[in-house]
Amino acid sequence: MTRPTRRWTALGVVLATAALTSCTTGSEGAADTSRVRVAVTADATSFDPARGNVAADYQFARLTHDTLVRSNPEGETVPGLAVSWEESPTEVEFTLRDGVTCSDGTALDADTVAAALEYLASPDTGSSITGNVFGPGEPDISSDTDAGTVTVTLESPWSGLLPGLSSAQAGIPCTTDPEELASGGAPGTGAYTLTDSQRGSEYTFSLREDYDWAPDFGTRGSFPETITFQVIENESTVANQMETGQIDYAAFTGADSARFDPEEYTVVSRPTVFMFLVFNEREGRPGADPRVREAVARSVEPDAFRNAVTSEAGTLLNTVVPADFRCALDDASLLTETDPDAAAETLGDVEMNLVGTNAIAGGSGNEYVRAALAEAGAQIDLRNVDNATWGTEVLGAEGDWDVTVMAALNPSGTLTPTMSLLTGPPPPDGRNFGAVDSPGLTEGFQSAMSSVDTEEQCAAWQDAQRAMLEGHHAIPLSSVDVSWVMAEHVSATVFPTGVEISTLRITD
Repeated sequence: MTRPTRRWTALGVVLATAALTSCTTGSEGAADTSRVRVAVTADATSFDPARGNVAADYQFARLTHDTLVRSNPEGETVPGLAVSWEESPTEVEFTLRDGVTCSDGTALDADTVAAALEYLASPDTGSSITGNVFGPGEPDISSDTDAGTVTVTLESPWSGLLPGLSSAQAGIPCTTDPEELASGGAPGTGAYTLTDSQRGSEYTFSLREDYDWAPDFGTRGSFPETITFQVIENESTVANQMETGQIDYAAFTGADSARFDPEEYTVVSRPTVFMFLVFNEREGRPGADPRVREAVARSVEPDAFRNAVTSEAGTLLNTVVPADFRCALDDASLLTETDPDAAAETLGDVEMNLVGTNAIAGGSGNEYVRAALAEAGAQIDLRNVDNATWGTEVLGAEGDWDVTVMAALNPSGTLTPTMSLLTGPPPPDGRNFGAVDSPGLTEGFQSAMSSVDTEEQCAAWQDAQRAMLEGHHAIPLSSVDVSWVMAEHVSATVFPTGVEISTLRITD
């Protein structure tokens, strides 16, 4: 059996910034050579990997429930719980690794894996990544325990299956009892088990003595015996505790990362939240008119938007994902030049409702867009709302909106999660929240998802992006970058999209 490799850089889409969280040799706190202390800005919402929706959920799932496959730092799909697989556009057969046990000591078999995948795919579970993993329709999942194989058969061609199954939300638990999973007490396949949970305070994970099947990502050092997550909402407080040795690993979205000297700490920055304009293109809305969409593109200046949101700390985008994502277009000439005077010829009598989340920099980017459109003559009503309201009104298509600043967290490193928001049926039947109508985008998307050939996929993806940009269905702006900081005695593997929590090691 052969294992094809697929190049894609390391969703559901999550719409908020996330802070993870290291000590210094000169700090007041002594380094603990058996433990790493991490800060999270909020509690977990669920310990069930399939139902995770926030950063803490994903981190906890990665520690407790391994996935069938993983993505390495070079963007290749590599073995996880599966050692090999055979793939076609509509089917993948996985051969499982021998010797894997659940945290309760039972052997992991093909029936258990199949049950976990069926749970992930079930509409009753309500996982936000089901569509990104299995594509449209419900998959057929079968197992052969004697052969140690699990087969996933899709209703339609979908090349996103392997990338989707490498995400933390596709972690394989050893039970499908929803209550047991949600509590954190479910037996898992990962390196750690949850041994203490104090909501609003801290969560402790302990290393399993029998765990020896982690992917080799080149991380140096040894597994921490325990990883403790401390809930700290304020980044300045996190930075203070790092400087005094009370925290051993941190990530920052604000200016506090500048407090850490690279001579004493490892500091890694990566684009993490990707921001672009999307229109409500339903009939009767201003965004249904391609002239209005082009005029809006001429009204905004991405560099000014970046300055408003991150004080120039972010990365300008030429498409809806960063340039280092596989198959991403990286051609600024495809973007529409800013020209407010030309925009005013179209927008002078246009009324638009701008609705945006205030989870990113307090909504300062939304305010910039409002001011830019108003300068071009449009009559703009701005509503900065909390993330939950924005998700319901905009992503759920239940509100009165014409344009929004999309804030997409896409840790998959692929185009699939983001582009799937711009094609297909609108809610509630699909994810195309703006009812985007672009035949070229749709054709490119479908072609990319129907092929397992890397070159064919990229050609199709690039056709889809060109159609998206030429039709001004999305207007790229900039990213919000996250800076990960590690102390001298802590190491981890750096991926294109950031630091992977399961690769945390102690080097002293």
